[in-house]
Amino acid sequence: MNLKKMLLALGFSLVLSASVFAADNMWQYNQYTSIDMNSAKLYYDMGRQILSFNTVEQSGETTDYCTYVYNIDDQTIQLKKMITKTKKHKYKSSFYPESIKDGNAVIKARARMANDVLAKVKEKDEKK
Repeated sequence: MNLKKMLLALGFSLVLSASVFAADNMWQYNQYTSIDMNSAKLYYDMGRQILSFNTVEQSGETTDYCTYVYNIDDQTIQLKKMITKTKKHKYKSSFYPESIKDGNAVIKARARMANDVLAKVKEKDEKK
């Protein structure tokens, strides 16, 4: 009986520590948006510096799972993939890269978010 209790306690502590570890990697950007900092990657594509990252955006009963691509050199942001889930539906969308300079308020807000993610990624890289 004691062995069962110990195994149960061990299993519970592993689950709890795994969820705490996962929570450390999710950055609550604002009341609607969480950013998976493990997904944030800075890389080069055809000589241009690119940042990609994933978010979970919730509003009411709708949840969007998004992948953003921020072209730092060209100053564009793209919502490369968005999976929207509601109680009754699930669908995918994607959008072309948009100029940050010429974009509307939504594009500019996404660019600010991308710049904030970029700052956190660079800060993490400097600590290594």
